[in-house]
Amino acid sequence: MDGKTVSKALWSSSHGITSNKQLSLFFPGCSVKKIRPLLKVAADDVVVGWGGKPNTRKAQLFARKQDMPYLCLEDGFIGYLGHPSADKNRLSLIKDDIGIYYDARSPSRLEQLCLSIKTCTDMSAEFSVADIARAEALIKNITAHGISKYNHARAALPQWLSGLASDCILLVDQTAGDQSIVSGLASADSFQQMLQAAMTEHPGKPIIIKTHPDVLIAGGLGKRGHFTADQLLDLSTDNVYLLTGDYSISELMNKVTDVYVVTSQLGFEALLYGKRVHCFGMPFYAGWGLTHDQQVCERRLTRRDSLQGSPLTLAQLVFACLIQYPSYLHPETQSLCEVEEVVDWLALQFELNAVEVCYAVGFSLWKRAFVKQFVGRLAGSVVFVTSEKKLERLLAQESESLRKSNHRHSVQSRSVLLWGRSRAEWAGRLPLPVWFMEDGFLRSVGLGADLRRPSCLVIDRQGMYYDSSENSDVIDILNAISLTDKQKNRAQALIANIKRLAITKYNVGCPQDSAALLARLRTSAQNCVKGAKNDPTVDIIKGNIKSTVEREIIVVPGQFENDLSIACSLGDIKTNIALLAQVRTDYPEAFIIFKEHPDVYSGVRPGALGESAAIKFADVYLADIDMDSLLACADRVCTLTSLTGFEALLRQKAVTVYGSPFYAGWGLTTDKLVLPSRRRAEEKALSLDDLVYGAMIEYSRYVDWSTGYLTGPEQTVAFLAHQREVSSMEALRSNWLARQCRKFKYFIDTYFF
Repeated sequence: MDGKTVSKALWSSSHGITSNKQLSLFFPGCSVKKIRPLLKVAADDVVVGWGGKPNTRKAQLFARKQDMPYLCLEDGFIGYLGHPSADKNRLSLIKDDIGIYYDARSPSRLEQLCLSIKTCTDMSAEFSVADIARAEALIKNITAHGISKYNHARAALPQWLSGLASDCILLVDQTAGDQSIVSGLASADSFQQMLQAAMTEHPGKPIIIKTHPDVLIAGGLGKRGHFTADQLLDLSTDNVYLLTGDYSISELMNKVTDVYVVTSQLGFEALLYGKRVHCFGMPFYAGWGLTHDQQVCERRLTRRDSLQGSPLTLAQLVFACLIQYPSYLHPETQSLCEVEEVVDWLALQFELNAVEVCYAVGFSLWKRAFVKQFVGRLAGSVVFVTSEKKLERLLAQESESLRKSNHRHSVQSRSVLLWGRSRAEWAGRLPLPVWFMEDGFLRSVGLGADLRRPSCLVIDRQGMYYDSSENSDVIDILNAISLTDKQKNRAQALIANIKRLAITKYNVGCPQDSAALLARLRTSAQNCVKGAKNDPTVDIIKGNIKSTVEREIIVVPGQFENDLSIACSLGDIKTNIALLAQVRTDYPEAFIIFKEHPDVYSGVRPGALGESAAIKFADVYLADIDMDSLLACADRVCTLTSLTGFEALLRQKAVTVYGSPFYAGWGLTTDKLVLPSRRRAEEKALSLDDLVYGAMIEYSRYVDWSTGYLTGPEQTVAFLAHQREVSSMEALRSNWLARQCRKFKYFIDTYFF
């Protein structure tokens, strides 16, 4: 070599490894190269191969000849969002420098990690109380969401299985010829031995044999298992069932007391659910005192001998297997991360109370380009229906078909999705659950009316956050919310980030230095005061005119008057001019700034109030200025239902509310109306942290458009801040052609990529 510093290279004889671009991300700064004759290697280069496959022998031989380290690669135990037959983006990778975890015939790095973990009572313990807490929290999070190695959408348990008692026995089949079987000191005969043992040890109990998902997907991909329906017919018992569907792991675990495996990873997952696990091979989690084993691994027994018979605890096993052993790649940042970050991201994709089909009615073509991503796994599929009549005909046909087939069908397997509340009356007559979709609170850089793709929407199963005349999910959430310390910290960090990055709903308008803007507004206020002293027609300021420094600066955000949030709002004020007049009456000495809504001043929607009308009650009329800059100068926001009131609360501003937005009525705002739907006890008054966590974290849904999957508000805030930096504010007033081009681009992104 020439002595210059070079990136470490990974050498492999496998085309699958060298052609996999994502794999190199698990080795930052390294390049992946194919082993060829007469190549030159550097001192810190590494040879890699996949698992214990025969095609790795060439790479292992090369490593020995070159005296280079060799790493055995394999998918981690939390591997994919989907099934690898369709999802090539792995979430974790094992890099073992000793052996590989599933081969009990020889040592592995995982085995060494387990052997080296000392008890917490040992003064030299390497496994601390914090490590225990971390592992136990991870177990709780994994089991709460049913996270597994493959995390594709799985069906609810079939009715026949749901009807059985929760004392079933689960047997886990594997694909025939699976390398982990022989490597795990077992054989094909082990599966029949496992079945016989389960029948003997649990006479009369329902025994469920779970087929491996590889056998079920795409006709088995040429793979088969060890049990078939024909084989089970030969048994002299009727309590053995073959489960040939791919069903929810957590639901399945809730039905069983014991799990029988040969070497399947599902045995490890069963331990996380607190099940008794019987192993007929020697998988990585066996031999440590946590499972009932038919095989023996002498190396693992040495732990008990050296630690006075102390087996591994489940927390210790999880710490080694899930925290120490694999490397993890965050699916959004494509950078290395901790297992908890991957689990949290997977949890976002999972849904409770999902339906098979969601009928989305009346959605325009451009909205169809983003609806499915926000629905996510709330529905197995989204079917777009153009009109109410077409849906009614479709449901009638479906009902008739089910009646003729005598098929018992639950309406909960279908739902209807509508945009906003404009069809609420019609929706109330439908025999299906109805969900309502609307823009969220961190929407985009640019206006929805200007066809800007949203990063945040909400889906409400009852009503909508702006409609106080009906129940809504967000009000129920806020009535019941009780945050843990971790959740409070998350809400506070989100608030701080929103303020630091100056994020609002639309992120439009010209940013200005708040100090300079405040000075300009104070000058305007002083001029207004001087003019008022000499103008006998001015009678809206009562008493002695205060100096500009003493006057409270109030921002009144204009709204699009045909917006449903105004139509659905309680109270009599329904227009911008009526709101301004009332604010002037209530705050006669204040310096009032009217800020026109960006939808109307940009010309995207009609109905701008205009300066001449606004200054009858306001001191200053503003249009093209970003809301964050303006809020920095304000003492108070007075609003009807505008989200600006919520954004002002985040910035610790006083807020007076004349309507019934979701953030009013909790004791955080000065309210002109009584809102009976707010039912929290006085001793449990809502905090700003509660409001932010409930509305922005629990209620809202966010999509990361770099992946097309659901994400969290923290990532969305960072994305919007970056997008605002690279976007031209000229785009706020984009013309018809620009909007259609944008619509076409979103359509292509959604349907072809």
